[in-house]
Amino acid sequence: MFLKPVGRGTWSPFAQQPAVYRFVRLLQQDATSAPRTETSNSSLEASAAARVNDPSKSASPIQRQRSQFSYPPGRKAEIPAVHLPSRFGRNQEVPVTDEKRKLLEKIVSRFRNVRWAVAYGSGVFEQDGYDQNAPKPMIDFIFATSYPSHFHAVNLQHNPSHYPAFARWLGSDYISKVQEWGAGIWYATMVDVDGQLIKYGVISTDALCEDMMDWSTLYVAGRMHKPVRIIRPDARVLLANQINLVSALRVVLLMLPEEFTEVELWEQVAGISYAGDPRMSIPGAENPQKVQNIVRPQVDRFRGLYFKLLREIGGVSPASGPADISGLSGDEAAWTALGLGKSNGSGLLKQNVDADFRAQLLKRLPRNLKKGLERVFAERFETKVVRPGAPPDAEGLEEKEFWRRAVAEPDLRKILDQEIQRIIKGPATSQSFKGLLTAGLRKSILYAAAKIGKWWKSKSKKA
Repeated sequence: MFLKPVGRGTWSPFAQQPAVYRFVRLLQQDATSAPRTETSNSSLEASAAARVNDPSKSASPIQRQRSQFSYPPGRKAEIPAVHLPSRFGRNQEVPVTDEKRKLLEKIVSRFRNVRWAVAYGSGVFEQDGYDQNAPKPMIDFIFATSYPSHFHAVNLQHNPSHYPAFARWLGSDYISKVQEWGAGIWYATMVDVDGQLIKYGVISTDALCEDMMDWSTLYVAGRMHKPVRIIRPDARVLLANQINLVSALRVVLLMLPEEFTEVELWEQVAGISYAGDPRMSIPGAENPQKVQNIVRPQVDRFRGLYFKLLREIGGVSPASGPADISGLSGDEAAWTALGLGKSNGSGLLKQNVDADFRAQLLKRLPRNLKKGLERVFAERFETKVVRPGAPPDAEGLEEKEFWRRAVAEPDLRKILDQEIQRIIKGPATSQSFKGLLTAGLRKSILYAAAKIGKWWKSKSKKA
């Protein structure tokens, strides 16, 4: 929603406004529309929005100094800083061992102009289905940068071997344009950094935050639904991802039945990004048990990431009635009260299925998903949504009543799943083909062969 990416055809309602304020206004729009029932998280979002309302107050001394210097072509000023309360987003701080942390930080330090960075996957967190005696797995990273063309220009000088020969010849402008295709990310794979094999994706900060808040492609936003290790934090991305995580919970609550286990909750969350991904339907492209392999050994990490947000959304409680939290304190007491007390994730939960509550969940879904649902149900109901502030003679259903009717539809879960697949399928498919350009033919073949090997081992163990 911030800029019009090359080749992605995304229309922006802020296209004619100064680029420097687009993201700030989007944060304000989401923060100020939060319902009063979600007091803690919403008040923090509103506080952040208030702080960025005046750019001169929100900019740090360092950023004010930077304003005296020139910026790479295409941008005349930085987006004002977002200052958040000190404890905001602590749920996103997924711990790793000191040894792993130092390794990840050392690798990221080899790259310049990285505004935000995370590491993820089996190279960071343990997953089921992997041979512990096998060579250490490749570590996956995502880097966000304000100016992709500038990042690639510098990276071509320092790390030319990370790019295929034709990309080196065509230069950073070509690379940044290709990056915008599909999900807006350029992946370099099977790269050796200080003896460690890594894969890293480069995405613009604008495209990253757009995906997190609007679910424009769900390619990186879906990755962030699972535990990741943040190596280089950024306040705007932190806030956008907090909204992204809340959106994931709203979606899965709408898709789950009235009663479900904790593991089923986390598997639904982890599985969002794989809906519509062509790799899941191609033998050898991806492990069919990947979602279960991610969740089972990481139940505690999913709790740490989501339980406070789940409590703020409300509507979830132990199926057996109020839990006994005597003798417990801190996080353990909080998640036990929600019904997340069993270490293996088998605790049975119950959610509020009241029509008004579920209509509120639908109403607050990410923009791209909500737009698709509105299109489907408007056609089914043969009407349109009349929003607050519309003329008195406007024809259609009031927004509240429209979503009340939608949650009563028996195939709501199916439609939700179809719309999520619609969002993911196109960008995920083009990203898969784009790998031939970003990695080169040789590395693409080697990477595909490694994936098929993992799939074959998983299939053999299951048999």
